[in-house]
Amino acid sequence: MTLTKTQLIGKIYKAFEGVVLEDGVGLWEGQALDDRLENTAAYERLRAKDERLDWQKIPIVRLYECSSSQSFLDAKGMRFHLPLYLLFALDVFMDEEEELHEDKDFKLWPPEIQFALTHNLESDYSKSRFSLLNTEQIACVIHFLEYTKGERERHCKQYRVKQNHLFNKNHEELKEAIAFWKVKALVP
Repeated sequence: MTLTKTQLIGKIYKAFEGVVLEDGVGLWEGQALDDRLENTAAYERLRAKDERLDWQKIPIVRLYECSSSQSFLDAKGMRFHLPLYLLFALDVFMDEEEELHEDKDFKLWPPEIQFALTHNLESDYSKSRFSLLNTEQIACVIHFLEYTKGERERHCKQYRVKQNHLFNKNHEELKEAIAFWKVKALVP
């Protein structure tokens, strides 16, 4: 059963309520890793800027400023930041985004979570960084991917968009990822 956007948003907030970063990799630390600053004072300064207790306190601008961090998140970092990425993809923070883009000098790229949830899922890296998600959190990933797939199908139907090779490839990737995550939800 595909959830409505409102239902999905509610499930995400509930599933990730109280999740903390602990000693995991945060957004600023991810940037430091991307910049190869390990074992430097700059690394420690950036790491100290990370929110560790409440992912809901992270401003959306941080996802833009630390856009490459997603590739450097460990399992604790992914579990902590995933709800923010999912909600961002669902346009929950549209007002904040519009404010950012009102500044003509703002030229940062938005974060993208779908790729991480659909590609190379069998790799040791993917298995590791999603290893701490519980069944309820995995269900959110499944519902998010199903919602995304459904929205693309509705868009094509509503606007009579021809389903070309790229659409079909993306559609298959979503179906395969949904199947993968459903198996993951069954196997701890």
